[in-house]
Amino acid sequence: MSSERAQAEEMRRELVERQREALLAGELVEKRLARTPLEEKPSDEDINARYDRGEIRIVTEQARYPLDSITSLLESGNYKLDPDYQRRHRWSKDQKSRLIESFIMNVPVPPIFLYEHDFNRYEVMDGLQRLTAVKEFYANAFELSGLEYWTELEGMTYGRLPSRIRDGISRRYLSSIVLLKETSHGEEDPERLKRFVFGRINTGGVQLSHQEVRNALYDGPMNTQCKELAATPALRRLWGIPENVEELVGGATEADYALEEASDIPIGGADQPAEIPRAWREMTDVELVLRFFANRQRMIVYRDNIRGYLDAYLQAANSFDQTTIDRLGATFVDTVDLAEEIFGAYAFRRPRGQGWTAVPSVSIYDALMNVLSRLLDRGGDLVRRREEIQRGLPDFYQEHSRVFNLRGQTRTDLMTREIEFEKYLRSFIDVAS
Repeated sequence: MSSERAQAEEMRRELVERQREALLAGELVEKRLARTPLEEKPSDEDINARYDRGEIRIVTEQARYPLDSITSLLESGNYKLDPDYQRRHRWSKDQKSRLIESFIMNVPVPPIFLYEHDFNRYEVMDGLQRLTAVKEFYANAFELSGLEYWTELEGMTYGRLPSRIRDGISRRYLSSIVLLKETSHGEEDPERLKRFVFGRINTGGVQLSHQEVRNALYDGPMNTQCKELAATPALRRLWGIPENVEELVGGATEADYALEEASDIPIGGADQPAEIPRAWREMTDVELVLRFFANRQRMIVYRDNIRGYLDAYLQAANSFDQTTIDRLGATFVDTVDLAEEIFGAYAFRRPRGQGWTAVPSVSIYDALMNVLSRLLDRGGDLVRRREEIQRGLPDFYQEHSRVFNLRGQTRTDLMTREIEFEKYLRSFIDVAS
């Protein structure tokens, strides 16, 4: 092995050790992620006996609701419209209108899925947008738009439609499939079983982001912490999410939110209101928080597939005690605040031409946040040298352009970015000392 290669290997070993040293007591998930030994394969008789016992068997019933009854149904107090695993996405006015057009034409509409969490008390597992669109339609809350066949109805609300059209719509039904409280789950946690069903029924239609699926299937204390920390003002500012995004969404019932094709980490688009970017609607902000926690030990318990690693990490981290979760939360806030204080609005962006890229980079975020979290005790020194740090960034990225082309996602790529960021920042600390 050449001396240069040996030196690189030594630097990587030292990085892994620094990661270990920076972890809190009880934070390491290495053992929790270890694969359990294979159990003896059950016989056909064992499998048949398990089936006969009715373990993990879903009990459902079907129902049909007249469209003009949806409003009173939703206002009865028996239906929970915003369980924790529901996504943030909102339908555009065109999407709502095309649903109504489907009812006019009697086009089959997929059923909604309900979970009976108590007798005659339900959570909407799938179909929230269809239910709210029907309710808003009968409340004259939006004008029909984007219709394909009944274009002569464009611009009309429910109250302005010809009487025969209104009567025809009210003859239609919205079907439902109800996961009943009597569902047999053997030794399975019913909450886990419910989320399993949610994950299965959300495999079509508007594709969920990885974090939306994660939020549905692996809820727990750490998942809750990630959702709360996603509202950290510095994170929202650096990722282009309005600090009052919840207020904007709450007042945007009739706003047109364009559906876009999924990309790596979406943060907005030219054909949608800038106030509510995809980074919020698709829970990218929540994933960023989760990535910070998971990356603190990613070099120790590395997985080639980042999606699978985040899934496994979240499941393991949900078992952390609350003290550890709270301390990690404080570390995240301190780190993202420090990033903004040192680098300003361009904390996670690269130079491009005479300026900077328009959107932040997840790869830079991953590496820089990890390094800064280990340098929090020297944050004051870094802040005092921030002007010099910022001035040197274009040359830094140019010198390490191969490392920061951001296409590589191997273990070596990830470690090299961290090593180079840490060397760069420590050069200012050493001078300050």
